[in-house]
Amino acid sequence: MSAERRAAVAGTGGRWWIAIALLATVILFALVLTVAGTVVWLLLSAADRVPEPSRTWPRLTNLAIVGIPITALVLGAILARNMGGGTFYEQQRTNRRISLLFLIALVGLLTVLGEIIFASLTFDAYAALIGAAVAGVLGILAAVVAHNAGGRFVLSASGARPAQRDRDRQLVNIVNELAIAANMSPPPVYVIEDPSMNAMAVGTKPSNSAVAVTRGLLDNLDREQLQGVIGHELSHIRNLDSRYGVYIAILVGLVALVTDGFLRMVIRAWGEGVFFRGAALSDDDAKGALAGLAAGVVFGLFLLALGLILRVFAPIAALLVQAAVSRQREFLADASAVEITRNPVGLARALEALKSDRRGLVIDNRGSQHLWFKSPRNLGDDVGWHLLATHPTLEARVARLAQLFPAGVEEGLRAQVTGELGVAAASGPVGPEG
Repeated sequence: MSAERRAAVAGTGGRWWIAIALLATVILFALVLTVAGTVVWLLLSAADRVPEPSRTWPRLTNLAIVGIPITALVLGAILARNMGGGTFYEQQRTNRRISLLFLIALVGLLTVLGEIIFASLTFDAYAALIGAAVAGVLGILAAVVAHNAGGRFVLSASGARPAQRDRDRQLVNIVNELAIAANMSPPPVYVIEDPSMNAMAVGTKPSNSAVAVTRGLLDNLDREQLQGVIGHELSHIRNLDSRYGVYIAILVGLVALVTDGFLRMVIRAWGEGVFFRGAALSDDDAKGALAGLAAGVVFGLFLLALGLILRVFAPIAALLVQAAVSRQREFLADASAVEITRNPVGLARALEALKSDRRGLVIDNRGSQHLWFKSPRNLGDDVGWHLLATHPTLEARVARLAQLFPAGVEEGLRAQVTGELGVAAASGPVGPEG
């Protein structure tokens, strides 16, 4: 096939994806308008301004609530699939749009959980709406808390402590130098006393962001390598990746908390014999009592099965949202780090060094795994490209750098193998700097 023919086919495929994205956008807006219109109708009917709506509206709204996170996920996946190419700034804008869509999907997922739980307990369309409203408000409040204090929560959960200027002087100096190069205020610097090699950036905006690195990273990387890692983390802050990351860390944990709480509630009800009381409540003969007992047991089994399904699949859906954009963000942050440091070799050498580190974090949390420089939960191959992977493989990241900067990266990696490093890397592991 000629180059012109391939370009024509690619252009046709691009137009199809644009059409699908526009259709998904229209569906998403229609679903949101359906929910908003029903809420307004219910509020007006409660104030006796309009007749009480029929039960058709709540049923349609319940379906729309389920459709919102699904459509947002589809639309975000379409944008993520077609975000390659363009300038850094174009990719950053696309990143922000995808962040919003996946945040809507995650809050929507929490709303659907509330709807399902209330519907299963009451079998009533209005009660399902109440459950969805409660869970939706809970999700929005979690997002507000994450926006204002999420970074502090993540740092505290990771055991981070402020860097000591006398002990970690070189680290603080590198952060300050690269922040100036990135045209941003230097963020606070934290150290996590952990022997593994890792780092992360947290915060919802540059003014409340922070960078944290493990002691293992400081003890095993030289100055040039550390510059590459810090440049990567500052890029996450500058690109607002850390905002999305903190939101998701809080909301993923909330989804797991809700599903686990519902399952525990059902198990406790079984332990207290709640579902066996149908027979005692029946005023009929033995046949009626037996029917009441059977109905209670069936209902209890239904709730138990629902709780198990939610406990297994809702966190998986949340993790899919968590992982959906993280891989592309890592590539973008790597490229932005080179833009800041003007040196692709340092980052490539750091990635190569991390390949040999098979120590997991002592303090680990599945909800925050996407925030780290390297995935802390899957050692060795760095999780690969399966659906739940929050990071591309270290090999893929090095290969992307080598593709962008072939001469410098290949020469630098050869020098690392032979021990012939340049002056920038000759300072040895990071320690106090005079």
